Amino acid sequence: MKLLVAHDGSPQSAKALATAATLAKSLGALVTIVTVVPDLCLSTEELSPENCDLVAKSLADEARGQMAKVAKSVEEAGFTADIVIRHGRPADEIVAAATERGADMLVIGSTGKHGAKRLFLGSVSSRVAEYAACNVLIVK
Repeated sequence: MKLLVAHDGSPQSAKALATAATLAKSLGALVTIVTVVPDLCLSTEELSPENCDLVAKSLADEARGQMAKVAKSVEEAGFTADIVIRHGRPADEIVAAATERGADMLVIGSTGKHGAKRLFLGSVSSRVAEYAACNVLIVK
């Protein structure tokens, strides 16, 4: 079995990783952890190309540091996982990574947005659940 875990550094993604770790240990599953560096320059015209590059580099550096910590915690928990850093729209990139990796299940945390917040801000976990070809476990 192949599990893909979406991780953005939030407490909800830490819960998703803990759930995936339990599943991986009991099922002998292979685990891939994916984080997505959002392309903020697609949504604004106010940043110059140079500033977009600086923002993108800063976000990528932050993601690499965050995933190094996640990799260490995974190792300390007694299992191994591949780490993947992608760039773009989070839901789209998570679904694409699951497809490319042949994931049997995708595990993702949810912030539990409701009402207007969900309407205006969207929900990555909802979009992933809608578009993923594999089963999706949403951890609250």
